[in-house]
Amino acid sequence: MSGMQEPVDLERVAIERDRDLAWELYDAQPTHPQIPRLTQSVLARAPQFTGMIILSAMHREACGEFDEARRLLQELMGRRDRQFLGALRKLRDLEHHERRFDESLRLAEMVLREDPEADWLDRMDLGSAMACSTDPEGGWQMIDEAVDRSARTDPARFHQALGQRALRFLASGAPPERFIPAAQQAIEADPSESLIETALAYAYLYDYRAEEAADAFRRVLRADPLDEVAQGGLYVAKAFLDPIERGVGTMDDLRNAGMGRIAWRMLRDQLFETGVTEALAALDAVMPEDLARSLRPPLDDEAARASGGEHKILAWHDGQLPGSGAAWGRDDPFRLMSAGQDSPFRLMSAEEIAAMDAEIEERPEAWPLWNDEREYYTQIFTDDAGAYLNEGSGGRLFQRGVGDVDREVAPSVADWLWDRVVAFGGDDPRPGGSGIASLGR
Repeated sequence: MSGMQEPVDLERVAIERDRDLAWELYDAQPTHPQIPRLTQSVLARAPQFTGMIILSAMHREACGEFDEARRLLQELMGRRDRQFLGALRKLRDLEHHERRFDESLRLAEMVLREDPEADWLDRMDLGSAMACSTDPEGGWQMIDEAVDRSARTDPARFHQALGQRALRFLASGAPPERFIPAAQQAIEADPSESLIETALAYAYLYDYRAEEAADAFRRVLRADPLDEVAQGGLYVAKAFLDPIERGVGTMDDLRNAGMGRIAWRMLRDQLFETGVTEALAALDAVMPEDLARSLRPPLDDEAARASGGEHKILAWHDGQLPGSGAAWGRDDPFRLMSAGQDSPFRLMSAEEIAAMDAEIEERPEAWPLWNDEREYYTQIFTDDAGAYLNEGSGGRLFQRGVGDVDREVAPSVADWLWDRVVAFGGDDPRPGGSGIASLGR
């Protein structure tokens, strides 16, 4: 009979209602305990709704169950159904988040083979994986190309592409000279990107543009007075400017001290939790027993700060037994640069540092490399044969005592410690690659 309506499929309506509710719950609270029940219920009644498997994997990832999320996505990919590409993208993102950059790169390349017309974001994901694994420079170039593509093919989201580029440069350890123009473009397109502007301000400090840095920090703090990273940055910017404004220092003095490098590293250590404190905690979890046995008990925090040494290390352990430097590992590059035949470097105690400082002051002629009053250094390691590793200009770790010229052996004390963590089998949180690249996606 004409005009009669098709009967309503009540079962399908109920399935779609549960499917939509599951997604709504995920959007509101990704770890909501009802999500697994709803996804399983939908799949039991309609196995063809395999998008529920992707949702289930996303829920597992949000709950920190990364292996289960990976298993679900891999099984779905094995079906080669219409959800294959979506599962592939989610697995790519999961592997990047888990810092399995080589695997993320392989999957990102698969996405573009499956979908040669993929949008700029897929190409940016490929560039991010490349920058964090095999080819940083090539990856950053690909991210630039993805931004250009977005301008041609997706102008409505061009501002998002600019923001993503700046965040991904930051996450993958791009140098300030590459980050600055990208961040400036992103801020011009979207002034609300406070994280990018904060990082840009630190990059200005690296470039000794302290007044511009202070202005940028103040803009961020006007929007959010409780932003601790910006608060710390403004304090540093004022410390840059104060001696200049009082006429007791110059910007060249700051350059000679490497203060720009220190400021940029401060940002890295705050965003990625890669400072000395975090490195020492990670080292505790993986250090070999012989290294643990060779370390002396810690100083209390007050004594460590008063010692004149690296107080965070001395509050961790007050030096190391003489002759025990080999416990840091046979792949320790410093053993090859010591003054002795086979005397790897070990941590100095506060007492040893104080005695050495007193001797340098009392007998300067015996320590000709140590008497520049304009120089900053803190002794940290000795090989017990006349060579030392000091924290010096820019927070870098220098070797002194073999030859006439200091030699940089690590970008910072924290970087040397993280290298030891990695050598002992621990994870490395330093850029490139961390969850920061997903912000604002």
